[in-house]
Amino acid sequence: MRPALLFVMLLLVGSSCGALTGAGSSTPPNCTVAIDYGDFVRNDGIFFEASHSMLGRPITRNDLGAERFRVKNTVSLTTCDPYYRPVDGDAAYLPTGEPVFAVKGYAPAFRVAAQHNGMLVLYEAESNPAARRGADLMDIEGKVKSIALLDKKTGRTAVSRIIDRSRVDSLVRIIASASIDPDYPSPQATRPVDYVQLAFELDDGTVTVRAYDRTSGVLWRGIQVGMSFTAAVDELVQTAPTPSPVPATLNLARRYDLAHATRVSIKDLRARTGGTAAMAPLVAFLDADLPARRGQGPSGEYVVVIFEFPDRYVSLAYDESTDMLTVVAPDDELAVHVPPGFRALIR
Repeated sequence: MRPALLFVMLLLVGSSCGALTGAGSSTPPNCTVAIDYGDFVRNDGIFFEASHSMLGRPITRNDLGAERFRVKNTVSLTTCDPYYRPVDGDAAYLPTGEPVFAVKGYAPAFRVAAQHNGMLVLYEAESNPAARRGADLMDIEGKVKSIALLDKKTGRTAVSRIIDRSRVDSLVRIIASASIDPDYPSPQATRPVDYVQLAFELDDGTVTVRAYDRTSGVLWRGIQVGMSFTAAVDELVQTAPTPSPVPATLNLARRYDLAHATRVSIKDLRARTGGTAAMAPLVAFLDADLPARRGQGPSGEYVVVIFEFPDRYVSLAYDESTDMLTVVAPDDELAVHVPPGFRALIR
């Protein structure tokens, strides 16, 4: 979870800003700073952040409940102040007047959703001044089928799980009844932290991801679940597999059986666009022994290529600047160098 709302990215000389470095919108004219906004919306004092987890199924229109409110102000288009504090009705990128809906099966203080750039975006509560216990921030009690530890390298692949339903329910009850520290983390805190990412895999196929501070026994944000919860997380850490060695060359199509995928989808993080691609040309291109190396977590703006299967997916991150294709899911710490012709297949 992102712990801060706004970051000043670049001091500019002149009378106007360029494009935002965040979710893809222009800053107002005559700005003196370029700001990277987290994708948020606020209502009833609750600060909701967009959930861009690649785990679980995306929400659909069938998941939408009643309209809750409409956006009153698109902050990325109306303010240049990096210290601006959002108020009810503010959103980072959702257009003014855009309706925001409840999500069926969940309290609207936990989940809402809205459409942006042709895609439904799920927003989850990051902070709520009225919350007194964990259930006020995370309405998941009785709805979690498993709890997974995500890899530290990318935070996108499950490396170990608790699947026993009675144990899962017990751990979720701890979360639901836990008290909340509204000041966590303190800006003045200098104590050590040890964050891991936990994915709560829900009965409806969606996933909610939270960071967990093993040192303090606090689930983001401020849910004080304590050391008994940490003991369960420690078990997940201890049972996580060791990454496999890196071969000199790698045939991605054969290793991950890409020819039997049901669909290929593309997400361009720079252009904030998504869609599908022809699968056969991509599989044919990757059915070759390509130079391989140990993969590193992708950063910056890249293109995600997702091969979808009935029971899993294979996610690849493509960096145009280096022509490196990194395996994000599963977390095998692998990357290959693809010829420049690859980019033509995903554009």
